[in-house]
Amino acid sequence: MKHYGEELKALSGRAEKKYKETHRYELSEYGKVRTQVLELYPSGHIPTVEKLEKSITALRQKMSAMNTEYNQADKKARELADAQRTIEEYLRQEQSCGEQKRKRNDLE
Repeated sequence: MKHYGEELKALSGRAEKKYKETHRYELSEYGKVRTQVLELYPSGHIPTVEKLEKSITALRQKMSAMNTEYNQADKKARELADAQRTIEEYLRQEQSCGEQKRKRNDLE
């Protein structure tokens, strides 16, 4: 789309008007996209595609590492929750066994 804007800058007079009429939609879309880009980069310094791709790759690697770390922490949390449930169940059983022994002693 950038070439539409560049071609328009090179024209003047009737040629410019005709070009604007012929490529109205493309120029409108170019203007919208340009506005969005300038909102993201108000300084006007827009990074190159290669730099953005490197940044994306680095962020994906970081996300993958963090995802691995999260999965390990989640696994550990699940193991601890299971251990807690097992301990609570064991303590309940011990308590009910103790109550049954007391009831037997009371009956005797």
